Amino acid sequence: MKNPAVVGIDLGGTNVRLALVSPQGKILSRWERPTASMPDQAALVAALAADLTAAGETARESGWEIKAAGLGVPGRVLPREGRVAFSPNVPALNDCRLVDRLGLLVNWPLFLENDANLFALGEHWLGAGVGHDHMLGITLGTGVGGGLILNGRLWSGAEGTSGEIGHITVDPKGRKCHCGNRGCLETMASAFWTVAWVKEQLAQQASSWLGELYAADPEAIQGETLVAAALHADPLARRAFDRVGRSLGQAIAAVVHLLGLSRVVIGGRFARAWKVFQSPLQEELHRRLTLFPPDAVSVCPAQLDDDAGLVGAARLAWDAIAET
Repeated sequence: MKNPAVVGIDLGGTNVRLALVSPQGKILSRWERPTASMPDQAALVAALAADLTAAGETARESGWEIKAAGLGVPGRVLPREGRVAFSPNVPALNDCRLVDRLGLLVNWPLFLENDANLFALGEHWLGAGVGHDHMLGITLGTGVGGGLILNGRLWSGAEGTSGEIGHITVDPKGRKCHCGNRGCLETMASAFWTVAWVKEQLAQQASSWLGELYAADPEAIQGETLVAAALHADPLARRAFDRVGRSLGQAIAAVVHLLGLSRVVIGGRFARAWKVFQSPLQEELHRRLTLFPPDAVSVCPAQLDDDAGLVGAARLAWDAIAET
């Protein structure tokens, strides 16, 4: 008798990553391909189906039997419909009934969810959220994503969309976000908007080691550049991440007051500057937690790095088949 396994898929704007995962969360095998190799919806569905078929063959050769697959996708996802409504980083997925289309080509049940939700689910299962059944996961990247675990389970909300901490208003008179709202957390704490703020400061001759780089090629200033500069104590990059930390502390305080969370886990590539923005985040959070004991909630960096989404996708699949 073969051992059961599931496939976790993390479909991002740059790469699609797949993993064969055991019931205990062990990654048994993994694959990756560039998202750019799938330029339209038909090509994307065909490529994913081929990858899933290849995963099935690998599993059989290794003595495993695939029971289901979980898929994490950036953007507005409607899990109950198996549909991606809007995915700004993967436009080929816009208005795609992904579960139905893939279901015609593979033999296992498929389950779809927002990628930030699966980051939270993965960290809750095997990462920094273990033992915390009321937690928030936050991903800092191009944007700011979020996922909620309440009573030990992923919280999907009334319309399948919840946990969007990136679109909590922190400055009513602030920048107009890509979502259409003004002053979202995302406009203060994401890589995209922080890079924009740093470039504005450099254009006004702010003191920074990045000045020469900006003068030579403004497009060379990216999120990774700011993380590296901040970790090396560049004064402007430090100011930028102070701003990131304080805005995160403000938004997290609002969520903790509302839901009484015990753990907040922060990940994503822009969060690699954790050592820089941790202190201003904690200061702002403790200052604003007036009706909730600050010592009762802990904020910490993610532990699973880039595997959190894959592990969360696998857990989504395991949970779903356990309920059927």
